[in-house]
Amino acid sequence: MNTPKENTYTCLIVEDEPISQEILEVYIQDCPQLLLKGVCNDAIEANTILLNQKIDLLFLDINMPKLNGIEWLKSLDEVPEVIFTTAYPEYAVEGFDLNALDYLLKPFSFNRFLKAVNKFTGLQKNLAISDLSSDLTITVKSNKKTYLMKTSELNFIESDGDYLKLYRDEDCIVIHETLKAFQSKLPQNNFLRVHRSFIINLKKIDYLEGNQVCIANQMIPVAVSYREGLKELL
Repeated sequence: MNTPKENTYTCLIVEDEPISQEILEVYIQDCPQLLLKGVCNDAIEANTILLNQKIDLLFLDINMPKLNGIEWLKSLDEVPEVIFTTAYPEYAVEGFDLNALDYLLKPFSFNRFLKAVNKFTGLQKNLAISDLSSDLTITVKSNKKTYLMKTSELNFIESDGDYLKLYRDEDCIVIHETLKAFQSKLPQNNFLRVHRSFIINLKKIDYLEGNQVCIANQMIPVAVSYREGLKELL
């Protein structure tokens, strides 16, 4: 089977009705952004594929033999995006409780199918934009040198009087700047001020212990006023 191209997403049909399988296959063939990786008659078969392949999107029936689609979804550790396909409207609430992208009630038209797929591809584009904006390249000056630094390389920033210490895995760069001014250069979704003297990279946290966080084997204090904000983001 073909390998996915850039901006193409892998999908899997999990459906026990042959007619519904055929309709979904035809619809998917008319969506160049989707690459069908398989058609499964039940959740057990689908489970095997998920263990061996990366699947971005599931078209999942609910009322199936052996294992209900919703119950199977609850058993997964890592869940792809899901569009439910079913003839039973009473499952809709439970389906959306599982953060399903959409709920297609059989029989559904190609236009309704395409609306659900567009919801998925729109979400993927937003996530890609978010990833790009979370890894900016900034310029910092230290000891007559100018550094081009990716923000993702930073573990944490410590204020020391009129200077800042920028901690990375391989070094610590000292610059003359205020913590507030430097924070304005950082992507807000990845960096958080946790103390009047510290900003941390949320993606670098190893663990929390009491009123401290550990990053790269260094313990950083978390002030009382910042603890709730930190917990909400983790």
